[in-house]
Amino acid sequence: MLGRLPGAVLRAGLVLLLCLLPAAMLPDTTRNALQASLIAGGLVAAFVLHEYAARQPLLIDFRFAPPYNRARAVTLAALLIALTLLVRAGADGGAAASALAARADRLAALMDGTPGPVAMAGRLAEGWGMAEIAPLMRRAVALALTIAAAAVLIFGLLLWVFRWPARRERFNLWANLPTFQPVEGRLAERRLRLQGGLYLLAGLTLPFWTAILAERAGGLVAPVILASFRTLVWTVAIWAFLAASFCLRGLAMIKIAWLVRRARGAG
Repeated sequence: MLGRLPGAVLRAGLVLLLCLLPAAMLPDTTRNALQASLIAGGLVAAFVLHEYAARQPLLIDFRFAPPYNRARAVTLAALLIALTLLVRAGADGGAAASALAARADRLAALMDGTPGPVAMAGRLAEGWGMAEIAPLMRRAVALALTIAAAAVLIFGLLLWVFRWPARRERFNLWANLPTFQPVEGRLAERRLRLQGGLYLLAGLTLPFWTAILAERAGGLVAPVILASFRTLVWTVAIWAFLAASFCLRGLAMIKIAWLVRRARGAG
């Protein structure tokens, strides 16, 4: 455990900084909001510290098959940083934030003409009586979807074009999928392929059905999303991250099912 502790502490510290970033950078953050972000970040950092310091993880998948979790962490970090800069562009801005806002405008214009989450985001803001933030909602959703799609594409290429996991001969299915029920080889392959397909389907459709649900339950959702810029950033970031994370997990499980099939054939 002591040998894994420095890496676990480093990961926990980076997670804490990431959780504090929107609250520290956004203009409307109060002292209470900063304290709440610190508490929430501390809880998440403690979980990461426990998982990575332990010999066997309890919940984190593919801990011994990098860069799966690093790809997810980079995706979430990119979403939070980009959305925070986008919101700041409407306040004091800066050259980088203004350039990002201009690109987000082009992305929103490109996606707004189709029946999808970007158009729904604008309608949601207008339906909630907040027409003044409708352009920001469209830009945020378009930017978040673009980052999530890029992450899935890059990781998909990494999975299928390059050698992942790198040490296949030492890959332990049960250690890397601690919540996966142990079964014999043929059944494990089928279950991995089925669950991978379901996760992939969930990730691809999540941006659409969640937008529809938010539109139907506007009276319940609006006060949460529009409470502050911080909640807007976190809501959109987590929404896009979940879609990307489901897709990444689905692709990874399908790849592992393929490796299990190959191993069975070789055996």
